[in-house]
Amino acid sequence: MSDSYRAIADLFGTNLADESQPAGPIKQGRSADESDQLGKLSLEAGKYQEAIEHFKRAVEQRDPNDVSSRIDLAGALESSDQFPQAYRQYMKALNLKGDEVEPHAGLADLLKRHGKFRESLEHLRQGLEKDPNSAFLNFKMAETLRDAGAPRRALEYAVNAVVIKPDDPFFHYWIGDLHTVLGNYEEALQSLRAAVELSPGDDFYYLRCVVPFWNSGMRTEAIKAVRLASDLNPEKHLYHGILEELLRANGQDEEAELEVSRSSQMDRYDDDMLDRFLDELKF
Repeated sequence: MSDSYRAIADLFGTNLADESQPAGPIKQGRSADESDQLGKLSLEAGKYQEAIEHFKRAVEQRDPNDVSSRIDLAGALESSDQFPQAYRQYMKALNLKGDEVEPHAGLADLLKRHGKFRESLEHLRQGLEKDPNSAFLNFKMAETLRDAGAPRRALEYAVNAVVIKPDDPFFHYWIGDLHTVLGNYEEALQSLRAAVELSPGDDFYYLRCVVPFWNSGMRTEAIKAVRLASDLNPEKHLYHGILEELLRANGQDEEAELEVSRSSQMDRYDDDMLDRFLDELKF
């Protein structure tokens, strides 16, 4: 291999195969379950084509009416951006076993990624008809409605998810963020408080409290929320950048100066995140 190829690979962080050690054959599962497990391990390692081959083998090893491996195959195809093939596998699963909800969920996500919100919502509706007590499907319906520009309609399904799984902090956080977008800051704080109480060690949930606090005039509480987030994740320079901005906006310049040494260590990604966050705060 020429030095120029090695230099390009090094520049872009690409792993080069060792030509002196030709790759051996992919290990094959002796059963459907083993093939599925190998597929999932390959998927986690980012080896999409290997995962696809393992899941194809699992499909062949399973009873034709068992669509679990076919759904995994569709997911692997989607992960490798083979969208038409993924769509066909989801549809095959649906045709083989119409009472399964997973193909509807998979198709809904696939269609949403291509901007086909109406078709996506229809698959979620059909999935919910089969399993109305699925917190996941209710959440996906809420998420898709929000992304389709209908946040108020999304609330109903987000609340359903919380009612079904009241101990899941993520659903409370998600409703809190939705209320924040709608300007319902009191309701947002109620939901975000529930998320924080259920998962007090998660700095991100404290951070999300900042926007409704600040935008409803509770500046002291907003600053305190950032400090709590920073205490939980002291290595995150972004929090010091946010603190500096909030303290200056609140007339606390001396305290803001104490954050400069850490906020100056933010990278470009942090700078972009800070700009987006300040937009939420209407700076």
